[in-house]
Amino acid sequence: MEQALFVGISLYMLVINVIAFVAFATDKRYAQRGGRRIPERRLLFLAAAGGGLGAFLGMRICHHKTQKRRFKLWVPLLAVLQLLLFGCFVALNVYAADYYHADERAQAALASDDAVTVREQGSDYLFDGPGTEALLVFYPGAKVQTEAYAPLMREVAAGGVDCVLVDMPYYLAFFGLNRAGAYLGTEGYAHYYVGGHSLGGAMAGSFAAGHAEELDGLVLLASYATSDLSGSGLAVLSAYGSEDGVLNRESYAKNYGHLPADTQELVIAGGNHAQFGDYGAQAGDGTAQISAEEQQALTAEAIAALAQ
Repeated sequence: MEQALFVGISLYMLVINVIAFVAFATDKRYAQRGGRRIPERRLLFLAAAGGGLGAFLGMRICHHKTQKRRFKLWVPLLAVLQLLLFGCFVALNVYAADYYHADERAQAALASDDAVTVREQGSDYLFDGPGTEALLVFYPGAKVQTEAYAPLMREVAAGGVDCVLVDMPYYLAFFGLNRAGAYLGTEGYAHYYVGGHSLGGAMAGSFAAGHAEELDGLVLLASYATSDLSGSGLAVLSAYGSEDGVLNRESYAKNYGHLPADTQELVIAGGNHAQFGDYGAQAGDGTAQISAEEQQALTAEAIAALAQ
């Protein structure tokens, strides 16, 4: 979807700027020949609608409207603002295009079997296991392909807690902070949990801070809550691997006080940062001493215990 959005906006910017340039050039020709003029409001509208650069080039190249005060002021300003915004949009797409890809094991975990049924919910995935009471809405880590967490979600669902794996825009959870809200109150569940890995966990914590009365608990994997949840009454699991080289331990310790006093902390011996998902080695991470399967099984057990 993000790729289609990028292509669509890029094409729009190209077309609107060509139209703006042609409009200024045409109006200049009409002015020289005494023809019917294009209203100034229409020319300014084209500049404001994204065609600021085309309008500016039309003014300079065709020497048109260069003495009009509002054109001298607004057209260059609009052109600069639009170039900055579009530049930021391009930079975001370039940044987000470099992400960790789900491996073959993760892709295989998207297939349904006798224990867990996997269904697409728009761009999200529902992992429906034998449990009927609890639902965990899970936010992926930053710049990690959503499907990389399918093995963990399958393991959790098989243990009795159904899961929704949320597909975040640009694989960055802060663009979808409130996505969990669409699943709260889903018919058939009595208990709702939100959680995530790394940045996804931090965003899940922020969501939980504003929806504590609708939730039963929070799951933080190699993450921490920046919002104060100490009096929320939520059941919280905070888990990380002993070999995690990505998690900022100083920030983790500093923010641990934001969690309720009865928070369950799980340090997975031999685990690291990346093995909560299946996307290969992560830059800066430590070397795991256990397999991803083992780390995810221990995590799933802890989540099941939290939901009991």
